[in-house]
Amino acid sequence: MSSHGGPQAAGRTYLVTSVDHALRLLAAFQDHPSLAVRESAELLGVAPSTAHRLLTTMQASGFVVQDPATRRYSSGPALVAVALASLQRIDVGRVARPHLSALAAETRETVGLAVSEGATIRFIDSVEGPDVVRVRSRTGLSIPAHSSAAGKALLAGLGHDELLRLYPTTRLGRRTPHSIGSRTVLFEELEAVRRLGYATSVEESAPGLASVAVGIGDVRGRVIAALAVLVPAERLDPHRTERLVLATRGRAKRIEAELGSAHDVPHRGDPN
Repeated sequence: MSSHGGPQAAGRTYLVTSVDHALRLLAAFQDHPSLAVRESAELLGVAPSTAHRLLTTMQASGFVVQDPATRRYSSGPALVAVALASLQRIDVGRVARPHLSALAAETRETVGLAVSEGATIRFIDSVEGPDVVRVRSRTGLSIPAHSSAAGKALLAGLGHDELLRLYPTTRLGRRTPHSIGSRTVLFEELEAVRRLGYATSVEESAPGLASVAVGIGDVRGRVIAALAVLVPAERLDPHRTERLVLATRGRAKRIEAELGSAHDVPHRGDPN
């Protein structure tokens, strides 16, 4: 069967072109506080009806809003949220870097900074500990959120409805025999994370790997990242867990303070 021509190929071309037009329109709001339909059409080189369809589609998703009086469109809350999330990710990585190094030196273990990507997390930075036997750098690694301490710390910051959207089925995939395989068990553990103010994982993401993690909050108390200490599982006993939690929590608070977080938004589980 030929791969050229036909309605399916035309449909794919139309979809890609529509995405390109939508992205160009969103980028145009950097230079234009607001746009009318005709102005949008001229910017894109398309018919006004095409520009109108694009704008109304983006309006339905919250990426643009329309002024009822002028009928002009401007950037909407969804677009602002995406921009802020990107800035936050850049800021938290920049601010946290020296604290990762300090925490790695203090604990002599590998430290990682993770952010949420839906039902997965990604480590955006990591500093290896100085010991010969240590966990390798996690930078760039993406893993299921429910199978790691960092992921649980991030998930604990979400509401029940948000969690249900991420986990619509009751059974969860397992990376190891120790991974959480039930949504009910996960939600129960997240309640414990909220109560204690930290999360742990022992051989849930990989054999021989354990970790302790604390959430990093923004000025509104939302968890935007997780600071994790990753250790060989045989080195994580209850006493060591307590010491690592204290050290990690202290560094997380310093990161929050430098990010401009409110000092009166404590981690759950902190003493009054």
